[in-house]
Amino acid sequence: MTGMVDGAGGNPAVRNRISGRIAKTEVGKMIRSIAINDTLRAVAAAFFMLIAAAWVAAPAHAGTAGESAEAFVRDLADSGLAMLENADYTAAQREAEFRKLVREGIALEAIGRFVVARHWRKMTKQQQAEYQAMFAEWLLTSYAGRLGGFEGQRIEVAGSLELDNRHKDVVVHTRIVSAEGQPEMLVDLRVRQFDGKHRIIDIIVEGVSMAAAQRAEFEAVIRKAGVDGLVESLRARLATLVASSD
Repeated sequence: MTGMVDGAGGNPAVRNRISGRIAKTEVGKMIRSIAINDTLRAVAAAFFMLIAAAWVAAPAHAGTAGESAEAFVRDLADSGLAMLENADYTAAQREAEFRKLVREGIALEAIGRFVVARHWRKMTKQQQAEYQAMFAEWLLTSYAGRLGGFEGQRIEVAGSLELDNRHKDVVVHTRIVSAEGQPEMLVDLRVRQFDGKHRIIDIIVEGVSMAAAQRAEFEAVIRKAGVDGLVESLRARLATLVASSD
């Protein structure tokens, strides 16, 4: 799979913009400084819910790739926020809906392959299947438990950048504005089409690619313990999450 952070093409302005974002996601800097806190995880969880809602509700849009992706994000903000704020949902119902929609609307397999990088091709079919299942369940459980951290924010679309890569990805720039007047948060959504449907393949919070951060973390685990060690690590993390939610 082509890297999710490639595709700046020959345009210097595009290269500068993307390289500025990517620079913060390099492995060394990640290991030193990236410990994504609960606030960022709550934002990402909310975006996963919004994305999933939009995958079901949002129609295709005409126009340029950038305009289409921006319209997709606006649709997901409108439909997804309504879902998140639905007072009729219990916490359990909200999580169940979240899991169902994310499995349908997020490119979990593509993200899973990206974050293990070159190691994917070295895995056996059995290892790939076990890893993908554990990665998806860990991701869903991790973010579902933080849905309650998204309260009253407003999402504003602030333009987009069409990438010159083979997938024709689009980075949609958004701002999350707090209802309480706290500093806005800059969030970029990397959008790709799969079988004619928009899906998000990365969330970039304040310049930090969550996919790249996860990739750096998994690379460190695989270097020490191998692919089987990574799967066992995910299994242990999942068990901790489940235990803490009981």
